[in-house]
Amino acid sequence: MTRKALLVGLLVAGTAATANAEVSWEGEKGRLTLGGDVEFDVNVANKQEDSNLYMNDGRDDRWDQTGRLLLDISGERVADSGAYARFKAQPTLASNGGVGSDDAWFAFGRSDVGEMKVGRFEALDLFPLGQDVFVEHSGDTSSGLYTDGSAYLYMTKEARGRAGDAGHVMVSRQLGDVYVELATLFGNRLDLFNGAQYHGFDLEKKKDSVVVRPALRWQLGDFSWAVGMEHNLIEDAIVDERGRDVSDRTGYGTTFGWQSGTIKANLNAAYLDAHREENLTLGANVLFDKFGLGYIYGRNKIDDVNPASEHASYLIGTQQSNTLYTSYRFDRVLDLDNFDILVGAYWSSFDVEESTTATDRYGTRVRFKYFF
Repeated sequence: MTRKALLVGLLVAGTAATANAEVSWEGEKGRLTLGGDVEFDVNVANKQEDSNLYMNDGRDDRWDQTGRLLLDISGERVADSGAYARFKAQPTLASNGGVGSDDAWFAFGRSDVGEMKVGRFEALDLFPLGQDVFVEHSGDTSSGLYTDGSAYLYMTKEARGRAGDAGHVMVSRQLGDVYVELATLFGNRLDLFNGAQYHGFDLEKKKDSVVVRPALRWQLGDFSWAVGMEHNLIEDAIVDERGRDVSDRTGYGTTFGWQSGTIKANLNAAYLDAHREENLTLGANVLFDKFGLGYIYGRNKIDDVNPASEHASYLIGTQQSNTLYTSYRFDRVLDLDNFDILVGAYWSSFDVEESTTATDRYGTRVRFKYFF
């Protein structure tokens, strides 16, 4: 591909974006595709950004705007032998002015051998939420960070990918109706623990972690089943102030899916065995064309808490959370087939045996989604 040809391709792409079309350009070295989407949210929720789950009786509703513009750049070259190489880059510009990235990876392989992928990406989803417009919780989730003192909804996502400075390598293969993959996340995983605390104890990184995540998905007609696990192979990678190995974490997840026409449904389960803690999360969701409905149950069992911690009086023992969420999609807004408006809402409660403070959460969101 010459510089002149590439420049022409980019100019054409910029013109065609206003015509709502993804643009591809083919040359001697393969295919280059340009596209992207806009996703901006207007939110109102009674969960403060800096509040503790149990210590904000007088909180006010939080109004804010989130979202980003994403540019998708992908390329592919296929040899006569069937071998291929692919790449994807998805730079983002957030509504707050921040610059980031969703995916940024390179993959190569052959259909009869398998594929290797390196970079920033997400592995197989073992806890799909369906039409996820606004799903927050009375606590925190493993698709974000572990926040000490809050409920933790484990979803087999601690090693799924897009994990800060950690590296990510995955090998995969499609064998008829069965898809198998082995992902490896390696590097500094202290950033999993928001605030570098666990059960009231301060944490420090001693070694780089190596977390393996094998997964399998089987498709049989309208039904699908996926199962996987994740486990850190390195002992004492992250320790608390007493020297206890907090990085010793093993999780399991499975999901059953069914789809018929415009109806889609998922049943999910995940279990985590961590240092002096066990977490169980169950979920179910269904999408009826444009309308989505889902439920998530979480249970935390914690056996060891720093007695000097502000969380000590309520964190130890067993807590349960319940989250109900719903959404609706208005498509083809203004007769544009690539412009949708989605409305989502959630309600979540957390049962803390020793707590007398309000532990419910709720919110709603309007999302503007435009593909180009």
